Amino acid sequence: MAEKFNTSNLSKQELASQLRKPKGNDGKEVGKQMNKGNKLICLNSYQVLNPRKNSLILEIGMGNGLFIKELLNKTSNLKYIGLDFSQTMIDEAIELNQNFIDAKKVSFIHGSIESLPFEDNSIDYITTTNTVYFWPNLYENAKEIYRVLKPNGKILIGYRSKELMDQIELANFGFNKYKKNEIETLLKNTGFKKIETEIISEPDLEFDGKPMKMHGFYSTGIK
Repeated sequence: MAEKFNTSNLSKQELASQLRKPKGNDGKEVGKQMNKGNKLICLNSYQVLNPRKNSLILEIGMGNGLFIKELLNKTSNLKYIGLDFSQTMIDEAIELNQNFIDAKKVSFIHGSIESLPFEDNSIDYITTTNTVYFWPNLYENAKEIYRVLKPNGKILIGYRSKELMDQIELANFGFNKYKKNEIETLLKNTGFKKIETEIISEPDLEFDGKPMKMHGFYSTGIK
C-alpha cells in the first residue's frame, strides 16, 4: 500500500505556500508530512552526495532536519550547516538535533539561497533537495552556490522531474518545474564540471487518493 501524503484541511494554494516556506503550527504539520514524501529522496541525496570524512556540508532547505543523523553517519568527522528561510523549520530542526548541536557537529542558520552567508571557497559539499522549484532566480542562485564551494567542491540538487510534478495538482501553485537537461545545463553554465544525473525509483506515494509512481533525480557537479 502506498504511503499517503496528508494535505490536511489546507487548500492547494495554502499547502503549496507552506511547502515553499512553512510557518506556524500549519508549517510544523506540513514539515512532518514533508518527511513522509521526502524521506527517500533525502536519504538518496545523502547517498549520492557520498561525502568524504573531515568535510563541511551545507544543506539548503533542510526542513525540520529529521534525517540529518543519517548524513552524519555516512563517514567520520562531518560538520553540517543547515540553512533555511523558514524560521519555523529552523526552530524545529534545532529541537530535533540538539544533541548534535551540543557536540558542535551541527548548526543552523536562518537565511536565503539568494545571499549565502559564507565566505568564498569555504564549503566542501552543498546539497539541496526539493528546493529548486522555489529558487527566486535560478542562475543567480546557482552562482551563489558556486561562489561558496571550495575548488573541487561538490553540488547535489535533488528534485522531482517536470514530468512527475505535472501530475501533482498542488505543484501548479508557485512551483517552477524542471527537466533533467535544464538542471544539467544550469550547472554547466554556472561553471560546474563532471555533471551527472542519477535517477532512483521509489515506492508509490499517494496524493489525494491517487497513487503516484515516484522517482528522484540527483544532479551533481564539481567546481
